[in-house]
Amino acid sequence: MASLCFVLMPFGVKTDGNKKEIDFNKVYDSFIKKAIELAGLAPVRADEEKGGGFIHKPMFERLLYCEFAVADLSFANANVFYELGIRHAAKPFTTVSIFEANTKLPFDVAPLRALPYHFEAGEVLNCAQKIKDLSDIIRLNLDAQQAQADSPISEMIPAYIFPELNTLQAKADSFKEIINETNNTKERIQTLVKQWKQWDKESKKEDASDEERASVEKEKLHLAEQLKSIENAAGKGLKYNYDLVYALMSAYKSTNAFNEVARMIQPLVKSERKGDIYLHQQLALALNKIKHRDEAEQILTGIIDKYGADPETNGLLGAVYKGLMDDNAGDELLAAAYRRKSIEAYLNGFDADPRDFYPGVNALTLLFFENAEDPRFKRYFPLVTYSVERQLQTNKNNYWVQATALELAALELNEAKAKEFLAAALTCNPAKWEKQTTAENLKKIYAKVTLLQGKETLAWLTTCIGKLS
Repeated sequence: MASLCFVLMPFGVKTDGNKKEIDFNKVYDSFIKKAIELAGLAPVRADEEKGGGFIHKPMFERLLYCEFAVADLSFANANVFYELGIRHAAKPFTTVSIFEANTKLPFDVAPLRALPYHFEAGEVLNCAQKIKDLSDIIRLNLDAQQAQADSPISEMIPAYIFPELNTLQAKADSFKEIINETNNTKERIQTLVKQWKQWDKESKKEDASDEERASVEKEKLHLAEQLKSIENAAGKGLKYNYDLVYALMSAYKSTNAFNEVARMIQPLVKSERKGDIYLHQQLALALNKIKHRDEAEQILTGIIDKYGADPETNGLLGAVYKGLMDDNAGDELLAAAYRRKSIEAYLNGFDADPRDFYPGVNALTLLFFENAEDPRFKRYFPLVTYSVERQLQTNKNNYWVQATALELAALELNEAKAKEFLAAALTCNPAKWEKQTTAENLKKIYAKVTLLQGKETLAWLTTCIGKLS
């Protein structure tokens, strides 16, 4: 069993508040992970810990029990520094710090020996050499005879006695076994999802017979049952295995099983995960998808009342009101009232952080549907466009980036751009529900445009909708 190396770092695309952006997922995949594996260790990254809430038991275990740790200090991320402080207080050796060379490190950590790297044009420069450099440092510090003290505490307070974690070796070994078992289970889940998506594609073939479609649906149902069996096998321990909770949640979403998402998450947010904002958001998303919109609205407005507006929560709330607008399509006054509430929620989310285009483009679609001459449409369109253009430079393989560019092209009635971004979006291998979300937005644009010009000029837009449906 390979020794574990825990990676402390930000997730996704982050900015320093000026013009510098880093795709930390790419830094991990192309650089850090490969260096750790080259050194003979098994990398462990808390990929699913994306939400808010308190640091939890598995995180402490990773910080204390992992034989080695790599901390990416780029952009002085608060969570990373908190975790690094715990690590430095627990172990005098075996923690290596790295940082993007343009980062101005805070005064307290500036004296640390840290390996710089450059991230430009969407990649780590001289990556092969950086992989070797980091791997060599890890190997050096794994050698007890050559290891250099990396904790400031060991240097500033020579008499400080670090905790004897070897006395916890049994727990550490158990932790390693749980990590490896969870990783194996996550790989199995990912395989099941890939198989489900493949069967889903088979079911959409135009030349498929009714018998073939029925057979495909049977296979999809069997795969869904296997996902459920994994959850059942975890039993009561699932509530403590956060990695597995997030992996199952992602799998259920990918297979359009939002009832299962809501059923699994609801008991968690009522007890063990009360402070986990991300899980509350995901529960609201699932409830909205299964049309329990009142419950979803209550959860999201509660988060906003407590913590203020943010793109994710307000974006989900806007989607709830948009769903209520569609539910009441036969009542023009009520549908219009929900449309206005949706627009307001989306705009408040975009205003909270204009770097996040998601609520912005949804607001634009509804503004266009209601009144393309609304001054807010003209004011926000260039802002949302700029936000998407920045993401296209560094995050081209993200479905929502390409899908949003597609929606903006549709709002401009730019056929060539729309087809280009549609193709790019489909290559991102999106989940069924993601494509359906985009298709519904395009349908609203289509419904408005057909009132202004003939349907015969919009064949390209119906084609886009069809490929997403």
